[in-house]
Amino acid sequence: MTTESALREWRYGQTQAERMVAALLHLEGFEAVDPQHPLGGPDGLKDVLCCKDGLSWVAAAYFPSTLSEFRVIKSKFEHDIEGVRANNASAFAFFVNQPLTIGEREQLLGLAGQSRVELYHLERIRSVLDAPKGCGIRLEYLRISMTDAEQWSFWSSMNQDIVRKLVDHEKRRESQIRTLDEKLDLIIERTNAIGFALLEKPSHLRQKGSAPENPEMPTASLSLTTLCWLHRVITEDSRLPEAVRGRLRSVNVWVGPAGSTPETATYVPPVPEQLVDLTNSWIVRWQEQHSRLQASQKEEVVATLAEFHHEFLCIHPFLDANGRLARILLDQAARELLNQGIGSEFTADAVAYYSALNEADGGNLAPLIARVSASLK
Repeated sequence: MTTESALREWRYGQTQAERMVAALLHLEGFEAVDPQHPLGGPDGLKDVLCCKDGLSWVAAAYFPSTLSEFRVIKSKFEHDIEGVRANNASAFAFFVNQPLTIGEREQLLGLAGQSRVELYHLERIRSVLDAPKGCGIRLEYLRISMTDAEQWSFWSSMNQDIVRKLVDHEKRRESQIRTLDEKLDLIIERTNAIGFALLEKPSHLRQKGSAPENPEMPTASLSLTTLCWLHRVITEDSRLPEAVRGRLRSVNVWVGPAGSTPETATYVPPVPEQLVDLTNSWIVRWQEQHSRLQASQKEEVVATLAEFHHEFLCIHPFLDANGRLARILLDQAARELLNQGIGSEFTADAVAYYSALNEADGGNLAPLIARVSASLK
């Protein structure tokens, strides 16, 4: 049996016709192909919905089992093209397993008005199914096997498609990288401009009462804006949602074992409405202490660092990554004031670390001070 005769003498019913049409639409470059009710039932004048060239399409299948007169095909076309208007679409694809002369095709196209139309008549469908790409669909729906030559052509065509898609993907990736590089250059340029402006004259962007900026002691001029920026930077590769990175939390949270509630939690941080005031107060206290601590004994500095670390964790200003940010700030502050960093052993023993924090919650900072002191390197 040839492809043409199998189409002319369609024996597989409307369900298989609509399913084959959906497969052909995929092959022809249509996207979001959505068969409606191939198993039967009202479909609202739309066998298949799909998209192509930025337009929404309605597709219809008319596959009679015997030769059909043109007036019947025309009537079916007029009925089905109403689905374009009924479904707020812009274009119409009509599949019919009957031969159409050029004059008959022109008549059908003339009925479309302003709507774009693609006519898939017998000869056009046959040519798609007999092409290398269509052999798989032909085998599935018409039960016509591929010859050896067609199999070679089929796999060669598929390989070419894969190579083309890989090349297109690489081109898009390179274009995206160039775009990101351009945006990054613009951001850096603007950031530098802002930085130079801040150095040249006072700015309302600086926090009131903050210490003078010192590039060697950044925590001395810490601000809420800088804190949020740091949080965004350290969560760059995390799974934290974009909406909460670099932003103070807007929801109530609690700290405790899995399944705990606010009533059973180990600790319940302040409500979101208090975060701005509490964080700013914490920053101001630190700035007031910073210059004094530069001339203080090591023991006093270590004790203040432990308090600095604990207070930030108590505020818990962000939805997540508070601990990571607190340790980064602690390490930087220790380097500024003691010329020593905080080693990884500070949190290596998680049980002892959280025990020290729990003691600090109750007013006993001694265990946490000891851990800070022992972790200096």
